[in-house]
Amino acid sequence: MNKRAAELKAWLFLNRITQRKVAEKAGVSETAVYLVIRGKMTSANIKQAFIELGCPAKIWELAQ
Repeated sequence: MNKRAAELKAWLFLNRITQRKVAEKAGVSETAVYLVIRGKMTSANIKQAFIELGCPAKIWELAQ
């Protein structure tokens, strides 16, 4: 697992936010959120949804 994925997963867990909630906010599937977290796909909508939910933007600057 890459550093960004680990940080995103930890942030989700600590803030009790599900991938489903991120997906609903971004208007995408849970699979799309999973793929973005894993670094297999990029999506400005998903990144923005994370940030709007309170995810620190600095996490997105970490290497994949």
